[in-house]
Amino acid sequence: MSKQRPFYQRLSISKKLAFWYGLSLFIMLSLFGYFLYETFHQSIHHNYDRHLRFEAEQLLPFIHTKSDSLTIDLTGYSRNEALQGGTQYGTYVRLYTTNGRQLYKSPNFSDVKESLPKEIPDNFEEYSFSREWQSLPLRTLYYPIKNKKDHVPVGWLEVSGFEWTLHGELDRFRQYIIVLIAISVLFSIFGGYWLSKRALSPVAAIIKAAKSITTSDMDQRIPVNYQVRDELTDLAETFNMMLNRLQRGFEREKRFTSDAAHELMTPLSSLRSEAEITLRKPREKEEYRDTINDMLTEVRRMSEMVHLLLQLSRVESNYRLQPKVVNFSRIATIVTQNKMELARQKEITINTEIAPDLYVQAQGAYVEEIITNLLENALKYTSEGGTINLKLKRSSGKAVLHISDTGIGLDEKTKKHLFERFYRADQTYVQTEQGSGLGLSLVKAIIEMYHGKIRAYSEGPGKGSTFVVELPLAENKA
Repeated sequence: MSKQRPFYQRLSISKKLAFWYGLSLFIMLSLFGYFLYETFHQSIHHNYDRHLRFEAEQLLPFIHTKSDSLTIDLTGYSRNEALQGGTQYGTYVRLYTTNGRQLYKSPNFSDVKESLPKEIPDNFEEYSFSREWQSLPLRTLYYPIKNKKDHVPVGWLEVSGFEWTLHGELDRFRQYIIVLIAISVLFSIFGGYWLSKRALSPVAAIIKAAKSITTSDMDQRIPVNYQVRDELTDLAETFNMMLNRLQRGFEREKRFTSDAAHELMTPLSSLRSEAEITLRKPREKEEYRDTINDMLTEVRRMSEMVHLLLQLSRVESNYRLQPKVVNFSRIATIVTQNKMELARQKEITINTEIAPDLYVQAQGAYVEEIITNLLENALKYTSEGGTINLKLKRSSGKAVLHISDTGIGLDEKTKKHLFERFYRADQTYVQTEQGSGLGLSLVKAIIEMYHGKIRAYSEGPGKGSTFVVELPLAENKA
């Protein structure tokens, strides 16, 4: 029983995109909101410190300092009401000596039940901080008092006030930020989901088109919007290229089956007829021998055809062994030497001009197949006393093979269909020679598999022909 995937993995791409978009926005807005809240919070404290500092400076004229004493007389102080007010608007004031002994506290301290701890700083510098007192936020400023004569520290003025109204504003500000973040994230999730669905709509079209493609209907293709160039366009084009390759593969297999059945039917029919005729009545030993020889000829023809068909099918389906760096010059020399006896029998002269040490990256057997087929065709369709010229040279980073003959030549129709399967020219000389019409198709497929080219030239029937093969030279020798 398969293990169920986690919930997140079961989500569609659109939902995953919307989720990550919302999460990213939530993190970004949360950090921004936190920074904004802290900045505003510090700004409020800073402004309230200015208020406390103002209160302290208003009290300074009523504080009298001497070298060894510190006193305060608030007679005539215009803001005495603030020192008597309650928790909402009152200002709480205490005066200390440098050693922390309290010299004065404002009248409003008498109305409170909870004492306010003193927190005199160690350094004789202005110091402010926040704390909680009577279940309310309190801000306290310690203002240093110095002797007016010689500026020697003589005491501390403690001024405190409640920030409850300011903290109320901060709470509302924090709520606004939270609500705005929540709304923004929700909007981004739904908006991101809608946008991603809209952006990924071509994927749905790709899926629909892909489902409609079957082995019996390979002509369907995924629609591509060329007005918009993005990753989905590239994806659709890639799928279409893959479908083109698949279609060519199916067509190759169908063509292989059809061609094999069609071409093998003739020799099989001939074999059957020969066998049936021979068995109709008793015959002499020589007649049986002749019949068996004719049947053997047909069997060899079929074997050659099947071999070529299988080779062609493998090459066209990109079946290949691991390519090696092989010596094209050496293979061309060996193949040419092997065909010299056949050339002498037909009184045909083979002239060679092979540049040494030309290396290509391919399978040696396939390179041999190329040269053998082209050379055998030249020998087959060149009359006695003719000439074949084989040249192998280096040109622009390629190994270029020229095989020209003085044979029957090519007409325009033949040149057009020369490399097609089972094609054989209508010329009488061609039809009388044995052949399957697969050799040049195989040669072309092998050459193209190794990124090469093959071309055929002829000035017309009876004027000979030339085949030119180009294969990229290998960078490193074997």
